[in-house]
Amino acid sequence: MGKQSLDAVEAEAAKIARPPLPAATGEALLLPPLNFAMVDYGVYRSGFPDSANFRFLRSLHLRSVLCLCPEPYPEENLNFLRANGIKLFQIGIEGCKVRCQCFPVPGSSSSSSLLYAFPSILKMGDFDRIRNGYLIDTRVATEPFVNIPEETIREALKVVLNVGNHPLLIHCKRGKHRTGCLVGCLRKLQRWCLASIFDEYLRFAAAKARISDQMFMERFDISSLRHLQASFSGC
Repeated sequence: MGKQSLDAVEAEAAKIARPPLPAATGEALLLPPLNFAMVDYGVYRSGFPDSANFRFLRSLHLRSVLCLCPEPYPEENLNFLRANGIKLFQIGIEGCKVRCQCFPVPGSSSSSSLLYAFPSILKMGDFDRIRNGYLIDTRVATEPFVNIPEETIREALKVVLNVGNHPLLIHCKRGKHRTGCLVGCLRKLQRWCLASIFDEYLRFAAAKARISDQMFMERFDISSLRHLQASFSGC
């Protein structure tokens, strides 16, 4: 995606994420869900919406919602979707409880370079290699990707790439890890460089970022999806 096109998407996202304040007539405030943002034209992301967010979601004129949580969808949310003619796609991915913290890499000239470690701060000698600007702790790097099934992500991407499902909201519980991985794999299809993909992921995951998520996005094979259109700007 070119810079001008990306700037246009971000400008549109800013207007949506910051709706005008209601007039002094008792009109209800439009409240976006946690971590709401625009991914591309017709595609949004967020944490799990609740009833306080319904009026805002109605303003998006959604056609579909893609939920990445495996738990039964709340009845209140189902009623909202039915009342507004919104289709639900539920492609569940089990949550992961790995706890990582982020620390600035000493002496790094890149503001996006991060040191990933467990809660106990490790010495630099505990990290055996540097890859793509990230220091890798082998105790984290060898973590199996049991919580991010590739085939499940591919199925979710097919839902996202089908413009017939747009406008579409992607969400998990907090809008950080599962949603972040899915959006990161979409960005690979959109030919974003890994540095930009990781920067976007970190904007939402922040101190909860997981090196396993980033390694999954790096290794994810997009070859079977290359024939599908991955840019929705102007569609």
